[in-house]
Order: sequence, then C-alpha cells, then structure tokens
Amino acid sequence: MAKRTSLPFKDLALKVVGPTGEYVASRVQRFEISTNFPSNDIDELGNRNHAGVTTGTPEVTTTFQVMDVAVKVFQALTGAVNPYPAQGVSITNLGEIDVIGQVRDEKIADLVKIVHGKKLRITGFTYTYTVDGEATEEYTAAGSEKRWFKRDIVVDKFTALTTTHTLTQTPIILKNGHYALSVIVDGVYFDEVATAPADGEYRIVGTTLTLAAAPTSQVVVVYQANVVASSYQSVVDNTIPVGIRGKNIPVTIGVNGIQRVQSVTIRGQFPNQKVEEMGNTSVVGYTTQVPQVTGDITVLDTDTELVALLTTGEINPSGVTEFQVCEYTASGLSMKIELHDPADKCGTQGTIVKTIYIPNITVTSEGHTTQVGQNAQQTFGFKSSTAELIVYSGAMA
Repeated sequence: MAKRTSLPFKDLALKVVGPTGEYVASRVQRFEISTNFPSNDIDELGNRNHAGVTTGTPEVTTTFQVMDVAVKVFQALTGAVNPYPAQGVSITNLGEIDVIGQVRDEKIADLVKIVHGKKLRITGFTYTYTVDGEATEEYTAAGSEKRWFKRDIVVDKFTALTTTHTLTQTPIILKNGHYALSVIVDGVYFDEVATAPADGEYRIVGTTLTLAAAPTSQVVVVYQANVVASSYQSVVDNTIPVGIRGKNIPVTIGVNGIQRVQSVTIRGQFPNQKVEEMGNTSVVGYTTQVPQVTGDITVLDTDTELVALLTTGEINPSGVTEFQVCEYTASGLSMKIELHDPADKCGTQGTIVKTIYIPNITVTSEGHTTQVGQNAQQTFGFKSSTAELIVYSGAMA
C-alpha cells in the first residue's frame, strides 16, 4: 500500500471523554497533544562525557480550540447532565478528562490511527470575542499518560445501577497488563486490579466489568478493541450555529450595555501541583487551588461613560466631573457576555444560545492608546473578585 501523502485536518476528529460520557466535538479549530520527557544529565569526576541520563514521569499537554457557539463542549468537560442546569455551571466543575484524536482512512470511512490521553487535568481556558471575528473557546489539560493505537478505542457508558456490566466489545490487553484505558465511575477515575475489587477499583474478565459497589449514576469505560464495523463518526452538528461573530455578542457591565466594544478576552487558570510518589512510574494526580479568572476589554475611546461606570457604578453620575484611578472599581459590578444565534440576519438579535457571567469584577489595569491612522482605544484589565465564572445555556435564569 502506498504511503499516505499527508494528513489533512478534515480527516482528524476530536473526541472528549468527560465525567458522564463521550462527545465528538464539532467546530474544532485546533487540536494539539504533546509530551515532554524531563531528564537530567549525570556527570562524574574523571569522565569527560555524560555518564548517562535519568528521566522523570512524562508530561502530557493537550490544547484544543473550538468555535464558541454553544455549551456542548463545556457540558462535556464538566459532566453537566441533560437538561443543562438552569442555574448554570461553574468553572470549578472543570476537572479530569480523556481526549481521543481519531484519524480517518484516506479513502474509506474507517479509523486507521488513534491517539489517547488519559486522565488529563484541565489547567486553563481562554474565551475570546472580537468585533470582526468568530468567538472561540480554548482549553488546556495536563497529565502523564498518552498512547498511539492502530486499533479502535471504544467508549461504553452504562447507567444500570449494578456492580457488573457487560462491555460491547472484547478489550485487548494493554502493555501495562490492564484491559481498560480508563474507567470513570460517577465522575471518578477507578484503578484496575486482577482480584476482587475494593472501593475505587474495578476488574475486567473477558467482557465483564466488576465493581465493589453499584454506581449512583453511570460508569464510563474506555478501552482498546478490534471492532469489525467502522467506528468512525463524522463531525456533523446542524443544531448549533456555524460561528458567532462580534456583532451578535453584546457585553453588559452591571446593568449597562457597553458600546463600542472591540474585544473581550477571558482567561482562567487552575493553579495545580503534580503529585508523584516513590515506586510509581506515573503521576498520582494533581491538587488544584482556587482558580484565577482574568481578562481584558478593549473599547473605542469616545467619552467618560465607561470610566464613570467602573469608578462610580453609574454611566452618568450626577455632579461628578472627575474620575481618579484610585477609585477603580465600584463594588458589585458584574460582567455578562451573551452569544446570540446569528440566524436572524436583519438587524435584530437572535435567540441567546449561551451566556458567560462573572458576578463581580475588579479593574486591574487601564490604558489609553492613540495611533496615527487608527481610532483611539481604551483597554481595561480585570479579574473576577471571587474567582467565579458561570456558564449558562441560553439566557441567565
């Protein structure tokens, strides 16, 4: 068989396995998964060369960016059940996931190559909205296990509240002696054992998976198998917008709609520490601290209304003609970004498909820029005062 010339983007799909099951992501713009191998050169007295190299646990990092057009990706990452909660879902629900990169055959609808990243902890995200571009959301996750396969990767989900479950395919044993890549019970990763399982463990014999206790909601199993029928899934979702540009993304601070907005960027970081232990060649896990939510908003500089709002809490405060930088920020100011369905093309905003809400913001920087040939701009840096960011499906409840 002739070697494939190259791998075009249209033949690779991203599947995310979250706490409640799999999701073949649509509108993906970029997917990266890389590995770093920490190493240390060992030198010794009397040797002009290195004696050798010692290595640590691998560091796997994945980043994927999608068009921000719905809550589906966020829902898969957080495990938010259907129907999506009316009160929204906090970013604190972003935890551990598996990612599966699926490569399609050049000519037939079948998988020929798969990359799998196991138990990757989400470490950050970036939401980007601009006046002349499509909205995007980007996530980064880190872990220590990554494998390439020539066979299929199967994801089974069981909702029966029993201790035994029958897999749809016969799993193929891995090089580490395990039969499953991941088993996620009620959102928690379990460990595989060869004997009767205890709490937090599972056992696979043939196609039977056994737990010590029945789940309270579901069991998700990821494993390698020889699937006779093609398991390739086309990425087609006509239920969500193709993309949402800035003209359909109004921004509100407090109760005031903000005019002349050119861009808003929101960044989230989850400070974490990798936990390792002696005698274990894999990372045990990650401890995560309070998230850090920061961002920037850029507007065309026209008047003092936004400065007044951020310093006094009002657009036009009566009798106030001076605004000092030490007055930033008025208490209780929230930020809300609504993404409207662009299907209505005749001037009115369409249905709200998603809302990003920060209950309380603090201004962290402010700057004015004027340049020949361009309009004057003001940029305000901000942070979430309480580390909160809530994502709603549709309008806020």
